[in-house]
Parts: sequence; structure tokens; C-alpha cells
Amino acid sequence: MRKTLTLIFAFIISPSVLAQWPPHMDDVPLLPDGSPDLDAPPPRMPDGKVDFSGTWDWIHYNPGGVQGRSVGEPVEPPPGVAPYATFWDQGFGYEDGLPYQEWAREERERRVENFGVENPDSYCLPLGHMQFHTHNQPREIIQSEDRLIILYEASAGVREIFLDGRELPPQGEPLPYWYGYSVGYWEGDTLVVESNNFKDNGWLDFYGSPTTDQLHITERFNRPTYGKLEIDIVIDDPGAYTEPFGLRVDQEIMPGEVLIEWVCENEQSVQYFNQ
Repeated sequence: MRKTLTLIFAFIISPSVLAQWPPHMDDVPLLPDGSPDLDAPPPRMPDGKVDFSGTWDWIHYNPGGVQGRSVGEPVEPPPGVAPYATFWDQGFGYEDGLPYQEWAREERERRVENFGVENPDSYCLPLGHMQFHTHNQPREIIQSEDRLIILYEASAGVREIFLDGRELPPQGEPLPYWYGYSVGYWEGDTLVVESNNFKDNGWLDFYGSPTTDQLHITERFNRPTYGKLEIDIVIDDPGAYTEPFGLRVDQEIMPGEVLIEWVCENEQSVQYFNQ
């Protein structure tokens, strides 16, 4: 049974899956016994590029965690790999936490003490990239030659990454977006995605690690096998952190699965903006 837990503010609810589409396995590589061959080579697009399409679930590396919450000792990543990201606290794998500027550390502490009531998710507003990457609800990637779309079951988020050769808009010039502006380019079988021009005062994780409108995110997508997706991420936000830092997110395929409709029914965005 797929995991469909939904995090709304600090509460967990379980939506019904009784009306869900049955698994559709036509494009799934199978072993002789009929089970999915997760170690098969990754699929490829007609132009030979790795195809990241599929429905993906975040792999939880924080032992004892509930709904992605970091509990216990951090799991050590392989040599040369950045600490694993978690939904609640992106600095969990760092011995001294993230390299906050003093104001950012104080703001995070204030948000924690305030029980995260200002989290945009509480007002049906979009989550940040890292929360989406590590959310218990899955995400679906749809890839074409000139763009890659990520549909997030959580918050019904939609992210568009352009692969058509365009450059990122200059920092600070266009209208800032919740999801920023994203472009991708290939380095061999690795898709490198760069994003900028985010809205100010963002939330990197549930505990409220802040981001500013100077945030620049670089993601490196790799699909070593049919069943695994590895995303190496660098967060560079000179407005909130003293230096860039890296994080790793691993995803596993959900063969034949599709997303479930998710609608936020606590619309309070006007109240959020009037605080």
C-alpha cells in the first residue's frame, strides 16, 4: 500500500485511497516472476537523454522518524555525498547545524518557539523546494525534450523546468515566484537545474530555516537505475547563510502509480499577507 499521509500544519491526516487508479505496469521493466525490476537501466528519451519520468517517493534515511521528522542520529551518507535532507530540519545531518547568519538563526528560533504558525503551508500557500523534495506525499515527473514538469501531490504544487536552452533571468529583475525560475542543462547523464528569483522570507524546512530573495538553488538529478533517483542540491543564499551548503535527496520509483488529488481547504492567504 502506497504512503499517502498528508501533512497539514502540524497534524497528519490519511486521505482515502479506495478510488485510486489501479497500477498500470505497461512501461515497467519486469523480472521473470512479474515483479518490477528496480535495478534495470534507466529509460531514455528518443534523443538518448535519461528519462526521469515517473512517480517518485522520498526515501527516509532518518531512523525513528515520523512523517519525515528527524529523530535519533543522522544516517551517514556515502563518502563524498552531502548530508541527507529531511522535511523538518535541513541541518539535521550537519554537526553544527546550517551556516546561518545571526538574524537567520534568530528567526528560525522564533519560528520554532511560535510552533510554526506562520508556515505558508498552514495557509494553503506553496511549500519550498526542499520541503517538496522531502515530503511524504509523492511527486510525479513528466519529461519532454524541452521541459520537465514536477507535479507534487502535496499542496497540488506544479513546478516547470525549461530545457530549451534559455538562461535564468537576471537576479532581482522579474516578478519573484514561490517556486522561482528554473532552467536545466545536461552534463552527460546528469540533469543540472538552476533556480533563482524566489519570493523573500521563504521556509527551507518545517522548522523555519529562512530563505531570502537572494536564494539560488542548484540541483543535480541522476537516475542510476530504473528504480532510483538521486538529487544533489546546493543552497546558496547570501542573504541568510554565511556560505553555500549541500544536501542529498534520494527518491524511489512507485511502479505503475499515479498521484492522488489533493486540495487544500483552509484558504487563509489574505490573513497571512495581512500579518
